[in-house]
Amino acid sequence: MKKTKLSKAQSNYKEAKERFEKANEAFQNKLAVVKVLGTVTQTKVEELIEETDLHTALNDLGAAETALLEWSHEAIQSEKDYLQNKETIDKMYTFIDQDPDIKAKLIQAAMKIV
Repeated sequence: MKKTKLSKAQSNYKEAKERFEKANEAFQNKLAVVKVLGTVTQTKVEELIEETDLHTALNDLGAAETALLEWSHEAIQSEKDYLQNKETIDKMYTFIDQDPDIKAKLIQAAMKIV
């Protein structure tokens, strides 16, 4: 199987996503224990978020997504499909934060660029 070399933006996004998933899993596990042992309070949830570094992981993931999308928009600008649909594609990138489905699709597409 041929191993594809990822760009720096793709690699950073992949690493940030993995860190977030691990932090979220740790948070969910600790939250489940708290639920079993008693009442979940806002203070306890905040403690768990801090303990698991979930907030930092989420911020890092957001920054990596932004960098990945900026990189992908630049990377596709010489592609035939982009040139034929430039206005539509640019509009998608402009309003990316208003539609989570489009953002997710663009992130998936960006991770496939070689």
